[in-house]
Amino acid sequence: MDNNQFNSNNNSNGSYNASQAGSYNANSQQNNAYQYDQQNAYSNNGGNIPPQGNMPFYKTTKGIIAIALSLVLILGLVYWGFNNLIGYTRIDLAKNVSLKLSGESGTATLSSSNVRNNVDYDKSNEKLKTFVNSIRYSVSKNMAIKNGDKVKVTVVYSESLAKECKVKVTNAEKEITISGLGEKFEDGSKVSSEVASKMKTDADSKMQQMISGINGAVWEATPTYHSMYLAKTTEGNDIVIAVYDLKLLYKQTNRSVNYFVYTYCTSGVNTNYEKNSILWNGYTSVSIIGNNLYGYGNFLQTTDRRLISDASLIESCITTNRLFTGKTITKINA
Repeated sequence: MDNNQFNSNNNSNGSYNASQAGSYNANSQQNNAYQYDQQNAYSNNGGNIPPQGNMPFYKTTKGIIAIALSLVLILGLVYWGFNNLIGYTRIDLAKNVSLKLSGESGTATLSSSNVRNNVDYDKSNEKLKTFVNSIRYSVSKNMAIKNGDKVKVTVVYSESLAKECKVKVTNAEKEITISGLGEKFEDGSKVSSEVASKMKTDADSKMQQMISGINGAVWEATPTYHSMYLAKTTEGNDIVIAVYDLKLLYKQTNRSVNYFVYTYCTSGVNTNYEKNSILWNGYTSVSIIGNNLYGYGNFLQTTDRRLISDASLIESCITTNRLFTGKTITKINA
């Protein structure tokens, strides 16, 4: 073996080791420098905040703050939902509101007593029942109500009682367009045949009642329908007048005479007449003093108080009657 070659290999091996050692020492110094920089950065921040480097966002200061704010928001929403949704009953107080009106278009009145409402709720729930029974109503218009008017109905309730009874009111107002009120007739010719027929039926019943006090041992009274009239007013209620030809038989002498009598109504004379119960007025009584017959009550008579049997005088006697003075008289076809 060549010693020189052997030494040469040894020298080669020695050169390799020195190179490796140098490289190792350089890496060791770099690592020591990195650790030193980290420690200095940690110390400069008061020892409270670790080096950020490539840490996940949720571990950073901004991430922690964002998460905390999100939790606060979520908890707030949960709290709001619990207090406003969970455990509360939602009720529409105005859904079934309606108005029940009577009278004539243009003169009808309206108040809270005209409001009808059937609130939808669990009637077995005593708290809900207490709340619903406490509600009241107000209306936006209460005088001179006419067809076509728009009236706002407001359901008035206690917010504190709603909270106590765990009620969430979803709606408390409703606008209603007025309809169905009776309209006045322009004149007697505008009264429908159906309404006129009902008027005559009611007048017939009243006339039978009026003569019931006459019929007896002395007198026999027989009325026959003759005609009907509308007495129209500029203010107040119109009036309907039904006229009858009344035959009076005096039984003691078998003498008979005919005079015109009438009955009348002063309310409900409009297009809704058939829907209402209408009061008719009038009374009659007769007596004979000497050879003269005297009629009392609703006999048509002239201005000098003579009873009439001439049909041509009917309208003039109605016009001068104190009940109908100043009113426009037109005939109703019935």
